[in-house]
Amino acid sequence: MVTAYMPASVTEALAIKKKERERALLVAGGTDIMPAGQTAPVMIYLQGLHDLSKVAKSGAVLRIGAGCTYTQLIHDERVPQVLREAMHSIAAPAIRNAGTLVGNICRASPAGDTLPVLYALEAAVVAGHLTDAGVMDKRRIDIDDFIQGNRRTALTPDEIVLAVEIPCRSYENMTKMQSCKVGGRKAQAIAKLSFAGICRVEDNVLCEIRLAFGAVGLTVVRSRELEAKMRGLTLTELAAKKNEILKEYAALLQPIDDQRSTAAYRRQVCLNLLEDFLTL
Repeated sequence: MVTAYMPASVTEALAIKKKERERALLVAGGTDIMPAGQTAPVMIYLQGLHDLSKVAKSGAVLRIGAGCTYTQLIHDERVPQVLREAMHSIAAPAIRNAGTLVGNICRASPAGDTLPVLYALEAAVVAGHLTDAGVMDKRRIDIDDFIQGNRRTALTPDEIVLAVEIPCRSYENMTKMQSCKVGGRKAQAIAKLSFAGICRVEDNVLCEIRLAFGAVGLTVVRSRELEAKMRGLTLTELAAKKNEILKEYAALLQPIDDQRSTAAYRRQVCLNLLEDFLTL
């Protein structure tokens, strides 16, 4: 028998999760859970929790509630255009109307459509739990620490993701922002590979660059070390070092052969997208 809850508040949802822990499955949009027939002894439905469906830009941070759907965010101009474009490539309108950005993060699939963009935006996940005194406690986890492997996250059994936060400095005043998903077709297709790049050029110097690749490893591939080597280069120097940079990234990518694509195709297309992005 399955026990289902529809809590009236975030605090109530946290109290149920604290009590049921691993027995409980959280459902927001359910667009990934339902097709898989996934269930649990306890189902906690988060739809309708107004506090989880808000977008707020406060100071230097954009905060996106865990209940915000793709469609809601696609039409919100406060959300970075590069992320809105990535969400627009997900499935079809019916899925985007129900599915949530935080759901995409929490499923932690290597082929998650929004994940490379969120890595490049240096996003962080805000998780909450109830203390023994019944007080909500929160912690902020960088997305590359939150996602620990295929379908594995840093959430503890009594935690619920409340929001994702994106620092405004990660996308404001950038020279180039690009995302690309390569799939078998334009809609209703799992990514063969994906790429996101963000950079800022000032006075012919590359001042900032962040690059992320999806579906070519157990998690999104991003190298802060290689990014640091590129920062400070003039565009002429960057062009001269392009082949060297491509070789270093080729060594980082660890794609596999599967029913959707071959490892060789995935690696080469990733490098093609990278080469195109570095043409500034």
